[in-house]
Amino acid sequence: MNNIDMNNFIICRHCKSSMDGADHERKLDDDGLKQSSSLSKKILNKVNDSTIIYSSPFVRAMQSLEPLIKENPSIKIFADESLKEINIGKSQDLSKHQIIEKMWENDEFKVENGESQKECYSKLEPFMNKTFSQFKDENKNIILVTHGNLIGIILKNFFNLKFNFESWKQISMPDMYIIKFDENKNAIGFDRDVANIDNLFYVK
Repeated sequence: MNNIDMNNFIICRHCKSSMDGADHERKLDDDGLKQSSSLSKKILNKVNDSTIIYSSPFVRAMQSLEPLIKENPSIKIFADESLKEINIGKSQDLSKHQIIEKMWENDEFKVENGESQKECYSKLEPFMNKTFSQFKDENKNIILVTHGNLIGIILKNFFNLKFNFESWKQISMPDMYIIKFDENKNAIGFDRDVANIDNLFYVK
C-alpha cells in the first residue's frame, strides 16, 4: 500500500450505470466499466495502512471498486446500508430532476413512496458520527463510495458545507470529494479530483 503524508476523509460517487432494472441492482455500463479502472487507480493512490473503505451495497457502487480489489486483494471494503441512494420516489406531475430540485430547496419535501432529505439524513447520521470518529479520534483514513444525492446530503448536513441543487448538477460519474479541515478537524471546504478519469459523465 502507498504511504501518504496525512489521512483524508474522501467521498466518491460510483461510476456510470445502466438505467435498466431495480435501482439497487443496476450494473455499470460500458463507460462505467472503463471509469471503474480510473477511479480505482485514484482511490489506490489515497490508500495507506490506516484506510477503511465503506461502500453503498448497491451493485453499481460495489462494481465500481472491483478493479481496486483485483489490484490489491488485501484491501477490505465494507458495504453499509447507510450509504445506499436516497429513495426519491416517483411522481406523475414531476420529473426525477424536478423532484430532486424541490428536495434541495426543502429538506422535508418528498413525493409519494419517497423519503425526504431530512428523513434520509436521520438514518445516515449515526454512520457518519462513527466514521468521522474513526477519522478524527482513531486517525483512520476514511473513503466512502456512495451516490450523488448522498454526497450532497453529507457535505451539507454533516460537514455544514454549502451545497445545493446547482452543486448536485456538477457532480460527475464517478467523482471524488476530498474534505478540507482546519487544525481542529472542522470542515472548511472540499476539493474535487476527477483528473485522469476516462469517459467522465455528467447527468444533463
